Amino acid sequence: MSEPSKREAIEGLFALYADEIYRYARYTLQDHTEAKDVVQEVFFRAFQRWDSFRHDSSYKTWLLTIARNYMYDLLRKKKTRLRILTQWFRKQEEVYTLSGVEDRMVLEESLALLKESYRQVIILRQVQQLSVAETAEVLGWTEGKVRTTLHRALHRLRELTEGVDHDETGP
Repeated sequence: MSEPSKREAIEGLFALYADEIYRYARYTLQDHTEAKDVVQEVFFRAFQRWDSFRHDSSYKTWLLTIARNYMYDLLRKKKTRLRILTQWFRKQEEVYTLSGVEDRMVLEESLALLKESYRQVIILRQVQQLSVAETAEVLGWTEGKVRTTLHRALHRLRELTEGVDHDETGP
């Protein structure tokens, strides 16, 4: 594909999927600025790797996989999940102007407290509304693992939002 048409294709994908990648990054990283950076990096990497895309998945899952891998790199660099939680609690002081503010705050706080695998599967299945197959592809899991982990994650999320506290949090 020539450079102008590759650029146009990436621009088209950006128009279609930038918001979804932003939401995925925002819920994962709990930081607006970092989420915006992730979106830019994902499309930069997609542009660089355009010729290596094998078309054995949808563009959406390809882009979300790039996002996941990049965010994991970011999280590894931070060394601990504690930094993410610290950033999250600072965000609690911000004023949200959306409807259902308290519900949203409880949900986001609870998501931040889930272990990483639980948070990832909830975001991809419930927020991004990917299919089980697409979620499995993005996470590199089997479809059975996606279903099982989602069930456990939703159960744990329900406990957290209802105020029940067990020792299941962690990286």
